[in-house]
Amino acid sequence: MTHPHEPYKVFLADVSYFSGKLETYLRYKEIPYLREEMTSSSGAKEVYANTGLRKVPAVKTADGLWLADSTPMIDWFENQYPEHPVIPADPALGFLSKLVEDYADEWCWRAAMYHRWRTAENANFLGARIGAEVVNDWPLPTRWAGELFKLRQRKIFMWGDGLRPETEQAISGQYPMLCKSFSRLLEDQEYLLGDQPSLVDFAFMGPFFRHYFCDPVPAKLMRDEYPAVLEWVARTWNARASRSTAMARHTSFTHPGWTPILEEIATEYLPYLAANAAAVAAEQKHFDFISPRAPYRKLPAIRYRAYCREMLERQYQGLDNDTRLQVDALFSTPLQLNSQTDSGLIETQRLPLAPRPSVSRWQQFKIFLLGTPWDRPE
Repeated sequence: MTHPHEPYKVFLADVSYFSGKLETYLRYKEIPYLREEMTSSSGAKEVYANTGLRKVPAVKTADGLWLADSTPMIDWFENQYPEHPVIPADPALGFLSKLVEDYADEWCWRAAMYHRWRTAENANFLGARIGAEVVNDWPLPTRWAGELFKLRQRKIFMWGDGLRPETEQAISGQYPMLCKSFSRLLEDQEYLLGDQPSLVDFAFMGPFFRHYFCDPVPAKLMRDEYPAVLEWVARTWNARASRSTAMARHTSFTHPGWTPILEEIATEYLPYLAANAAAVAAEQKHFDFISPRAPYRKLPAIRYRAYCREMLERQYQGLDNDTRLQVDALFSTPLQLNSQTDSGLIETQRLPLAPRPSVSRWQQFKIFLLGTPWDRPE
């Protein structure tokens, strides 16, 4: 029986972090969709006009509904297609999976952008590719458009997101740390949390597929030193729920391969979210964050990440006492999730998205030059 929302039109970019995450999930669940490679024109006239963000992936359903943001989109699709669930039913595993997903989305982003744009070899390759595939409808020669996009990405997501000589080692070192952790996990199981893909696999496909697996410089490190991780990326991309012969078996986060990842979440990512939320509440544009590994100066205060913290707080505080004790036992540092963050974005993130007014020519020109911020426009 055909689902009333099928088929889905998925706006994506083949080089995109979150497009790789969502598309891997859709392929695994075998949800029918049509790929629509986004250009700067379709990004302004269709995606931005209907989602408020010039970001992919975005989804238009057959009956005209719009979805955005990979995290709530996966939740939405899980409700629509409950067979072969990817979020563990056990409440402790379910919460930890959502926590790891948030970390993979928001804290692993900086390192993935670093490894994409830091070296000239990788940056020139990606600039040329994006010029040809993504911004080929700019009123500029493709080569120039790619160069401008490369400069924009470096300015916003490297130098504008905390990259300094004193932070470079901490940022660059995250990728090999994750590879070592994954290699240890994959000694005992096919996927990161058991014998079938789960939410954490799809979350880490964000940085590991389109960036580390596909970009030439980080891909060489994976091929040469971490072939089990290379195999996991390909296996996850090729996984299909219909091939499963049994219910998914989810192991626990007590596996020693998870230890350095959970430590970074507790000692760096959650304190960062707390500092960001405080800056957003104080209406600051930037803030400093001193992590155990590096001093990050003048980081952008991002309202969306205050929303991420708010959602994690709600999920954590909704656990019963026994489940919360199970979660807390995995961390040597208390989780900073007992406050009451108010991002002001809860309603705007509900799916499907509410209809939006048309986009003016001035708005189109502005996002053509600058893109859109991670927060929804006021």
